[in-house]
Amino acid sequence: MIHLNLIDAAERLVESETVAPVHVTNVKDLQNKSRKKVLTVLVAALFVFAAFSCFLSVAGVPKQLHGLLPTPYLDLIGAEDPTRSALAIGIGQKTSAGGSLEAEAAAASAMIRKRENVTVKQVVGEINPQALFNNKRNDYNSYLPLEKLSYQKASVGQFLAFLNTATPDDVGFSDCIYQAPNFFYVRGVAANPASQKAFLDRIRAVSSDFRTPPLPENAPATDITAFGMYNVSNVNLGSVSSFVPTAEANNEIKSMKALATNQKVQLAGLDKPLIEEFGVYKRYTIKATTTADFAELNGFITAFVNSPSRIGIRNIEMKLAKKDMFTTILFEMFVIK
Repeated sequence: MIHLNLIDAAERLVESETVAPVHVTNVKDLQNKSRKKVLTVLVAALFVFAAFSCFLSVAGVPKQLHGLLPTPYLDLIGAEDPTRSALAIGIGQKTSAGGSLEAEAAAASAMIRKRENVTVKQVVGEINPQALFNNKRNDYNSYLPLEKLSYQKASVGQFLAFLNTATPDDVGFSDCIYQAPNFFYVRGVAANPASQKAFLDRIRAVSSDFRTPPLPENAPATDITAFGMYNVSNVNLGSVSSFVPTAEANNEIKSMKALATNQKVQLAGLDKPLIEEFGVYKRYTIKATTTADFAELNGFITAFVNSPSRIGIRNIEMKLAKKDMFTTILFEMFVIK
């Protein structure tokens, strides 16, 4: 019995001396967790601050915060505090010089008195109305509308007259385009190299920025392809001196058509002009076509240029269609009420 009690006591002693396991704390993990919490708080605070600033910049400062937020902060986000605006006005009114409002009023009165003492001659000298009329207009883009029409008539007339006299008899064209103010493109073929060279030399002499692109491999040796700007001279910019009243627009077109008929040129498409508004006037663009040969077309253009017609030619395109020459002309007319 005693032996059993001793065993039991020994077992209880062993159980009581058993040591509980020790949990070791990782300091690095605690520091990382603390940093994450701080970073999360900072991000949340920054988000709240940004949202609050956006709200102030859009809706303005609420009444509960009037006068509480610093001015540099409000200026930075573009928000307004009515109480600070009123304060700034009050400060501007109370200066050592007697007030900024009073100073501005005094300056305005002094300026009025100064202007009242200026003579009419001085005022006219300051305005200098001649500046409105003495502006030099040396190129087509700077011309007035009617001056552009005058230039168009002279330009196309000179170019077609040049082609009529400078083109050798054994040179033919498949394409010939002329566009205001003086751009041209010609394509054709000569019967022999001598005629080809003669024509190219002549048109080069009366042109600027003249170019002859490289010929394709299958092109004939006497091919003619050239483009550039024709040198227009001695233009009377006052040949078209008035706009066409609306009531006279149809008669102006009919007169031009009759002029073409007299030169055996039948124009189609004159009854459907494209009308564009330009404020004080309208631009009528009339697309006409004809199958007249070059001699007849040149005769019409010559008569047209010398006529009192108030119509210009913005573009003329001649193409060989089968055996006939097909020509498209863009006429231009400025109409007022």
